[in-house]
Amino acid sequence: MTHKIAILLPPKEQYTKQYTGAVALCMADFTAHSRYKHCTTIFGGTAADFAPLAYTQIQNWKKWYFRDNYAYARKFVATIKDQGYTHVEVQNRPLIHRYLYENLPASAAVSLHLHNDPQGMKGLRRAGQRQRAVDRSAGIYCVSEFIRQRFIAGLRHGQEKVYVVHNGIDTQNGPPVAKEKIILYVGRIIQEKGALPLSVALKLVAPYLPDWQFIVCGADRFDAVSDYETQTHNNLSELGQQCQYTGYISHDDIMHYFARAEIAVIPSVWDEPFGRTVLEAMCGAAAVITSGSGGIGEIVGDTGVIVNPVTPEGLAQALRELAENSFKRGSVQQAGYARAEKLFDIRLLSARLDTLRDKLSTSSSR
Repeated sequence: MTHKIAILLPPKEQYTKQYTGAVALCMADFTAHSRYKHCTTIFGGTAADFAPLAYTQIQNWKKWYFRDNYAYARKFVATIKDQGYTHVEVQNRPLIHRYLYENLPASAAVSLHLHNDPQGMKGLRRAGQRQRAVDRSAGIYCVSEFIRQRFIAGLRHGQEKVYVVHNGIDTQNGPPVAKEKIILYVGRIIQEKGALPLSVALKLVAPYLPDWQFIVCGADRFDAVSDYETQTHNNLSELGQQCQYTGYISHDDIMHYFARAEIAVIPSVWDEPFGRTVLEAMCGAAAVITSGSGGIGEIVGDTGVIVNPVTPEGLAQALRELAENSFKRGSVQQAGYARAEKLFDIRLLSARLDTLRDKLSTSSSR
C-alpha cells in the first residue's frame, strides 16, 4: 500500500540536542520504526534536527494579523497542498486539525493525535465539539485509554473512529548498566508532579538510608519563583550532599540516570495523559513508585508500587520498603522491565500505528 504521510507538530515544538519536546520525541520514535519511514515527513515551526528523518520547517508562518493556530495551519496548507499527501496527522491541536480538514484535498486522510486531556483543550472541551471533531476526522489517536474515555464521553456516534495508540520506547538498547543506590526524580518542581510531598518524604527517609543518593533532574530551573518551589527547594537543601540537583539535561542523559538508579519516583498528583517518564523508568529497570493517576496505571500495571493518595508518609514508607529489601526491589525492577519490553516496545506500537494508517486510507471519505 502506498502512503505519503505528513506529521504536523505543534508550532512551537522543539527537537534539538538541548531541548526535546515530548510530542516531537514520540513522533520521531514512531517514524524511525515505521515501515513508512521513507515516505513520511515531519513538519514543524522551529529549526529542529530530526536527522536522518525527513523534516521540513514551516517558514515565516507568523502573521501579526492572524492568531497563531490559524496562521500556522494556513501556511502548512500552502506548503503541502499540491504534494499528494495521503495522510496528514495533526499533533495535539484540534483547531489546526479542523482547518486542515476543511482546506486540504478530500483525498488526504486527516487525523488528530491527542497527547493531552481533550476536555481541557480549546475546541474539544464540550461533547458537541468532540462530536464535530470525530465527524470531521479520518481518525482520532489517543495516547492512552484514559484519554480515549475522556474524548468519547458524551459522543452520540463515531466512537469506533477513536483509537488508543500508546507511546512506545526502544527496549532493545541492551541490558541496563550496573545499578547504584540512587533514588531518582525526573520532572519539574510543580504541584501537578508531586515534587513537594516527595521532598518531605526524602527528609523522612534520609536518616534511615545514609548510603543512598537522591537525584533530582530534568527541571527547567531550580531558582524558587513560587511558594511551592521555595518549600520544595528548602526541603531538598536540608539534605545537603545526599541530594544532587542536575537542572535541565538531555533526554539521553535522563535515560542514563534511569539505567543507573535503583528506584525512580513519579508521584504525579494529576491525571497524566500517558506518563512517559514512568515507561522510561521501567525501560531502565528502575523500581517504580508512582501514583497510578490517569494513564500511568495502564503503563505500570501491577509492576510498580502505587501510592495514592500521594502523601509524604506514603512515599516514605514505599521508599524504605524498596530500599531496605533488595529482593522486593529486584522483583519490581524485573517485572517493570519485562512489561515495558512486552507491551511498549516502539516496534510494536509503530506497527499498530501503521496498521491504522492502512485502515484509514481505505475507509476515509469526505
